[in-house]
Amino acid sequence: MGSSQLVLLAFGSGTLVAGAGAWFIRALVFPPPSRRIRRAPDVFDENPARGLGGKIDQEFNRLAIESGLGILPVTMFMLLLCTTLIGGGVVWFVQEEPLLSVSGALAGFLIPLCFIAAKRLLRLHTVRTELPHVLDMLARATRAGRSIDQAIDLIAHEAGGILGEEFTLCSQQLGMGRSFERVMKTLATRVRLVEMRILSTTLIVQKQSGGKLSETLERMASVVRDRLSSRRQIQAATGAGRASTLIIATVSPLAYAFVWAFHRQHLQVMLNEPVGRAMLLVALVLEVIGLFWVLYLLRTESQ
Repeated sequence: MGSSQLVLLAFGSGTLVAGAGAWFIRALVFPPPSRRIRRAPDVFDENPARGLGGKIDQEFNRLAIESGLGILPVTMFMLLLCTTLIGGGVVWFVQEEPLLSVSGALAGFLIPLCFIAAKRLLRLHTVRTELPHVLDMLARATRAGRSIDQAIDLIAHEAGGILGEEFTLCSQQLGMGRSFERVMKTLATRVRLVEMRILSTTLIVQKQSGGKLSETLERMASVVRDRLSSRRQIQAATGAGRASTLIIATVSPLAYAFVWAFHRQHLQVMLNEPVGRAMLLVALVLEVIGLFWVLYLLRTESQ
């Protein structure tokens, strides 16, 4: 058995061990429903972390839950670990180059992570799109004489979509006797949108002091629609910038792949020299920094 087969076997064994460890940790930390009565705590029940490690851990847990994939954070981390090992192992089996293997492992980690982040952004965009309709339903229900609790229960049964699921959870928590203020604050924590924080604060204040809630909700629905319209106009205005960013980000990897496929001897000359490897590493770092900087500028412009 050659060295390539041994390395591939090692990566495969590591992947199997990681998968078995993921299921073991899941069974240990999150036992089946028959073994527990209370709901297992998640990141939304924790206080904000102060240390850097705790913040990274909480953000990853939020990413796993807010993506809507229905995967536990521990399982998602183990899946990312498995894709990292598979990416690095396959590249090493094909090329037997340490730098390319590290690049393959990095790609195996970043590609699923970017997919999960895109799923979360899509989910938040869907929530923002559904919010005006839900606000109109709440306004009509309260104008018809229903209480806030009854209006939330109505949204849970008739709204549908992501917000329908969120309000279903709110209705269940209220039915179990949880305080209204705590339920609304938890909703604003689960759906991290400015509009949702404003809605939860409005409902809490109205529950405590009263007032014309239907008119307030109607004005809020109008404001949310105006914000959606403005956001679409800004996205249309910055479309050229986003397209140029995508082109700049993909030209270098495509050029590298082209040279690797048709003129591999040139890459071998560069990779065999320490200066060439250092230049490739510097280029990769500058590429990532520039990409994040342009994305930051586009995000700041769209806010």
